Amino acid sequence: MEKYIALIRGINVGGNKIVKMQDLRTMLQSLGFQNVKTYIQSGNVVLDGPDDGDEAIGEAIEKGIRETFGFDASVIIRTAKELEAAIANNPFELTGAEEFKRLYVSFLAGELTDEARERLRPYEDGEDKLRVVGKEMYILYKTKVSDSPLFKVPLEKIMGVSATSRNWNTVNKLAAMAREE
Repeated sequence: MEKYIALIRGINVGGNKIVKMQDLRTMLQSLGFQNVKTYIQSGNVVLDGPDDGDEAIGEAIEKGIRETFGFDASVIIRTAKELEAAIANNPFELTGAEEFKRLYVSFLAGELTDEARERLRPYEDGEDKLRVVGKEMYILYKTKVSDSPLFKVPLEKIMGVSATSRNWNTVNKLAAMAREE
């Protein structure tokens, strides 16, 4: 069994695609996943599953959501080791507690092409700072996310891959949960 982090996109946001976490845990257990733990109400799950690969695990969860809850939700999977690497690869030096609140990690569905990286270059060093490392994009916002001009930029369209974002505190909490037995 492998330890996975499932990042479910777009559930329980703005009153749409409502899923109770107990119902989500029950559904995942019915699919054969073990030690299923959720964190807050926005689609963060730590679980044990077969070593079938990220894509197969994500597809199984997406199918389970569709069949159980009646809507589509994309799922991005990382192993516990990949999540630890994402934390270690953070390109920003964080000096104060306030910065931790403004750092977000977008987990990408795949690696970016060289062309996509080039299209992102103009956004790297503006008011907000953006860096891509592997299959993660890190954004350090100068102010609140919702006040940022970068928040309005269609980054997924520019990158050509889907993504789901989590704040730095959530990323670290999920890693801590994955370390628990």
